[in-house]
Amino acid sequence: MTTASSNDNRHSPSRFSRDAWSKVSVSAQGTVLAAGDPGWARLAATVTNQSSEDLRPDQGMGVAFSFRLLQQSGQEITFESVRTPLQAVVPAGSSHTQEIQVIIPSEHLQETAAIRVGLLQLREFWVESINPQHPQLVSVEKGPELNPSRRIIAEASKLWPKGQNNALKWPYSAMMVSQEHRLFYIPIAKCACTSLKSMMIELARIDHYEQAIKLGVHLVTDRFNTGIQLKDQPMDVAREILASDQYLKFSVVREPFERLVSAYLEKFVYNREHPRNLLHTRQITAEVQGSDEIDLQKGISFDDFIGFILRQDSWDLDPHWRPQYLYMRGVPHLDRIFRIEDLGNIESYLLEKRNLRVKLAHRNRISKSSELLAAASSCTAEQLDEAGAISPDSFLSSPHAQAIREYFREDFDLYEAATGPASADTP
Repeated sequence: MTTASSNDNRHSPSRFSRDAWSKVSVSAQGTVLAAGDPGWARLAATVTNQSSEDLRPDQGMGVAFSFRLLQQSGQEITFESVRTPLQAVVPAGSSHTQEIQVIIPSEHLQETAAIRVGLLQLREFWVESINPQHPQLVSVEKGPELNPSRRIIAEASKLWPKGQNNALKWPYSAMMVSQEHRLFYIPIAKCACTSLKSMMIELARIDHYEQAIKLGVHLVTDRFNTGIQLKDQPMDVAREILASDQYLKFSVVREPFERLVSAYLEKFVYNREHPRNLLHTRQITAEVQGSDEIDLQKGISFDDFIGFILRQDSWDLDPHWRPQYLYMRGVPHLDRIFRIEDLGNIESYLLEKRNLRVKLAHRNRISKSSELLAAASSCTAEQLDEAGAISPDSFLSSPHAQAIREYFREDFDLYEAATGPASADTP
C-alpha cells in the first residue's frame, strides 16, 4: 500500500525531486522588445525536461514561468514579477513551448537591461536555486508606446487572472452576481450598463474593484476572471445560481429606437475613429461603403446603419444593437425589469429588497440638443459633424421607422411592460 502511494505521488509537482529539477532548463530568444510604459511583451519560452520524471503543472497552479529584472551591471532589481502558469505536462525527455507575459513596471523600465526567465515551483522556490543553469537570459529593448487598449490590458493582467472561463455561452456568461447579497444583474449594452456593472463590482467587492472601474469595467470583467460574472464560476455553481429563485434578478431596458440612435451617434459619429469603437463598426462601414479601405471622415448615415441591421439575423448583431429581449431569454425567476429613465427606482428597490444603499450615476451619457435637423437619418457622419449638436428626435423621420418597429417588436413590447415586476411569461 505504501509503495502504491509513493508511486502515485511520484509525478506530482510537490514530489518532483531535486535531482529532476537539476535537469530542467528554460530557453527563449535572445532579445525581447518591451513596448509602452510600463514595458509589455510576449515571450516564447521553452521548458526542456531531461529528467526521468514527468513535470506536471497541477492544473496551471503548481509550476509557473516568471522572470527577474536585471540592470546593465547584472544586478537584480527587486520587484514582484508577473507569473504565467505552465499550461501542459512536460513528459520525461521532452520539451514544451508556450507564450509567457512580461510586464516591466514604469519605475524600473529605464534601468532594466535584461530579464532572467525561469520556473517557480508552488511559489516556494526558483528552480534556479537548485540548478543555476536553469534560467535563460534575455536582453530587453525598449519599443514604441502601447496603444491605450494594450496598456489597459497590460495593467489589468497584473491584477486578475485570464483564461479560466467555464465555457458558458452568451448571454449567460456575462450575467453578474453578488453571492453575498443574492443579487443577479443582466447587463444589456446601451442601457446604463456601465453604471450598473460598476455598482455590481462594488457590491460584490471583487479584488481591486476600484482599479477595475478606473481601467474600464467592460474590458476588465469580460476579458479577465474577476469572480463577478457567471463565466467566472465553476459550471455547477453557475448553473445553480442561474436556476435559483433565491437571487434578486433584474435588468434595465431602453426604448428601442432611442437605443439605436444612441448606438449610432456614439459609435459611428462622435467617436467613430476610436480604435475600440472600430471593433464594432468597421465591418458595417466597409460593407456600406463597398470597400475594405473605409473612409472614416465620411462615415455612414443612420439609414445605412439600419439598412445593414435589417439584413441580418438578430442573433448575429453586435451586442450594442442586438435585441434586448435576447439578453434575458432562458433566465427563470426574473424579478424586475426597469426602464433606463427610472434608474432611481433601482436604488429604492435594492434598499427595500436587500437593505443596500447605492447611488447610481448614468455614465457615458451623451448630451442632448433640442435642435431638429431635417433629413438627419440620411446624413453621413461628416455631414452630422458639420451640423453640430442636434436632437436625437431628428432621426424619427427615417424611412426605416416602421421596419425598425417590426424588427424589434419584442423589444418594444418589453419596454412597454417594464413598469413593475416581470410577468411569468416575460421572454
